[in-house]
Amino acid sequence: MSTPTGEPKARSPWGALNRDRIIAAAQDIARREGLEALTIRRLATDLGVSRMALYRHVPDKEALVGLTLDAIARQDIVPPVPETGPWPQRLRALALGMHRELGAYPGTIDVLTTPHTHHGPGPLRLVETILTILTDAGLDERDTARYYLVFLDLVLGRLQREAHGDPIANHRQATIATEPDAPDQLRAIEPHLRRLTPEDVFHTELDMLIAAITTHTHH
Repeated sequence: MSTPTGEPKARSPWGALNRDRIIAAAQDIARREGLEALTIRRLATDLGVSRMALYRHVPDKEALVGLTLDAIARQDIVPPVPETGPWPQRLRALALGMHRELGAYPGTIDVLTTPHTHHGPGPLRLVETILTILTDAGLDERDTARYYLVFLDLVLGRLQREAHGDPIANHRQATIATEPDAPDQLRAIEPHLRRLTPEDVFHTELDMLIAAITTHTHH
């Protein structure tokens, strides 16, 4: 057996394969090359085991991707989020953690936005964390539902735009300012448009969301 680089891959000893090792190797492939590269064949090669040995633990690629997403949510996103403290701080930490960790695995956002994607305990724990924070902010059930969807739209929408082309990217907006008939106001802010980053916009969007929730709960 050989690795994708052509170098020989030593076989793992019998009994060395377990779920933790499988998930760690799967996360490594997904982080380096994206979820598309994550297959039973490729994982078996990296682990130095036969595909049949791997099938005893994971039935197919869909299950493998599900285990990987579950691990990302359970290990990399939720644990660093404080369970107590001011809700704006917790909501911001969760949003930034989701953006950072999901963005580190190419192709993740496409899987998450595919209909009928299986959600394991990790993603469900993530959902519970979002809802708990919104409830702690003082929202009732109706408004919790509304701001839950706004939160997901903000975070996942930002990831999707960054993966497939952001219509408000600074270079695009700055280019519009060079048009002959561009408004004077647009020309005036053009230097600032060039300096703004997607991270700046994301933080501002979070500021707006937190301000909206705060205003809503104080009325």
